[in-house]
Amino acid sequence: MFITTHAALGALIAEQIPNHPIAAFVLGMASHFLSDIIPHGDLNLYKGFISGSKVKRAVAYVVVDGIAAIFFVMFIFNTKIFDHRLAISMGIAGGVLPDLLVAVYELFRVKGLSAFHRFHFFFHNLISGRHGDLPFASGSAMQLVFLAAVISRIG
Repeated sequence: MFITTHAALGALIAEQIPNHPIAAFVLGMASHFLSDIIPHGDLNLYKGFISGSKVKRAVAYVVVDGIAAIFFVMFIFNTKIFDHRLAISMGIAGGVLPDLLVAVYELFRVKGLSAFHRFHFFFHNLISGRHGDLPFASGSAMQLVFLAAVISRIG
């Protein structure tokens, strides 16, 4: 899933439990793994990154997605009035942290993160690894619709 989608889902969950920032973080993280089960079109991009054949494309995808996530967070905190910014921040952090840890593992091969990496990809590949993934364009379009639906529920 897009980092932005994970952030939005974490924010939406946190909005439901505004006085519980730690629970927002934990549920935001859980939502990451559950939403990654949905095939979303990036399996071949990841395989291309690992094999070295599509490294630039994968990095460009992550950079654009990261920039979009930053703008999403700025949008939330500058257009909505939240009394519970800590819970929202924690939900967003929980939602995106798994992908950040995977990136640290991929870039630096931190041995302490190898089990987490396997755990993450267990969920990520649960359906798409067995039954095939969506085409990248279809997965991106599906995520944009999902993102729009989540954003419409925030606030």
